Amino acid sequence: MSPIPAGVALARIERVLDCVDADRAGVDDHTRLDWVRAARRVRGRIEALAGLLVAEADQAQASERAAGTPMTSWLGMGENLSKREAAGAVGQARSLGEHPRVGEAATEGRIGTGQARAITRVLDGLSDQLDAAQQARAEQVLVELASHLDADQLSRSAGRVLAQVAPTEADELSEQRLQRQAETAYRQRSLRFYRDGASVRFDGSLPRVEAEQWIALIDTHQEALRRTTIEARDPLAVPPNPEQRRADALISLINTAANAIPVPGLGVPTVIVTLDYHQLHQQAAGAGLIGDVELSAGELRRVCCEANLVPAVLGGPSEVLDVGREHRLVTKPIRTALIQRDGGCTFPGCDTRPNLCEAHHIIPWWNGGPTALHNLTLLCHHHHALIEPARYTTRDQWTGRITDDG
Repeated sequence: MSPIPAGVALARIERVLDCVDADRAGVDDHTRLDWVRAARRVRGRIEALAGLLVAEADQAQASERAAGTPMTSWLGMGENLSKREAAGAVGQARSLGEHPRVGEAATEGRIGTGQARAITRVLDGLSDQLDAAQQARAEQVLVELASHLDADQLSRSAGRVLAQVAPTEADELSEQRLQRQAETAYRQRSLRFYRDGASVRFDGSLPRVEAEQWIALIDTHQEALRRTTIEARDPLAVPPNPEQRRADALISLINTAANAIPVPGLGVPTVIVTLDYHQLHQQAAGAGLIGDVELSAGELRRVCCEANLVPAVLGGPSEVLDVGREHRLVTKPIRTALIQRDGGCTFPGCDTRPNLCEAHHIIPWWNGGPTALHNLTLLCHHHHALIEPARYTTRDQWTGRITDDG
């Protein structure tokens, strides 16, 4: 079939949709499912075409010249979209327009809209690390991966893409990317409260590592409450919905924390690992320290910093090179001495109290540093993240040292 202008095709599609028979009572199950697939495929192709048309109109400044208003305002006026919805639509369209292979695959129905969004996010995240030829190759690789990966899997495929487009630098580029993402997430952290009568609403943003730990705690309390509710179910009670159960779990967690007496260094997970990065990551996830999330090596070390970590470092064909010291964690006597010596966070200008501080190895444990008073200092969580060494970093790297006077 010869190509036709987009406007002609869209007009024909609308006319055909006007003719759809609304009576589908006698349709068999297999036909219904076939229609569902077809409708979703057509919807995805139309959404992709709409995105490309928005991107092209935005790039051509069509709305400014024809209506005297930016594209986001023009969309909102014609479709009763909120500013946020219109800005989101234009932003997604621009990203799709910047990646022609992705747009072509989406309009042809080879990838879905969710896959297209995941691919463009990965490409945008890698753009600073790849040259033009590598970016084009990365786009092609991701479109090929979309044939057997869903949107969530594609969003986590940056490492696979780097391994194909920059194999000699893949590990280094992956570590740089993860470190940059972690630092961006840390800069964007926030928590806001809104008092509304008898309720308090809140929203915010947490770095992925800490957020996954929080979610795990919520889920643990939620499961405990669910089991208790099942055992003592009142037949007249209205069962809570999932969001209410999660709120109940947070309330339970708050009450538990309020009644607890914190003991530094106790109650943390034990991780026994054979150190390479991937095995350490798997063991940390299995111990509940992190969720199913990709971390930089620096983040992973920091997550394990307060855990009882017993490393066994292997080299060559599983040859044991070094079995880690069993007392990596700061003992109670050492922590008492740290509190007496440091009095709280030792970062310049910080007055965080000792009970809110973590013990930091000045020479990292992973680099041979001992768990001894002369190699330890107290740091609050915020400054611990700044000082903990990272091989690749986009921020100022602080270091600490013990002076001659202690």
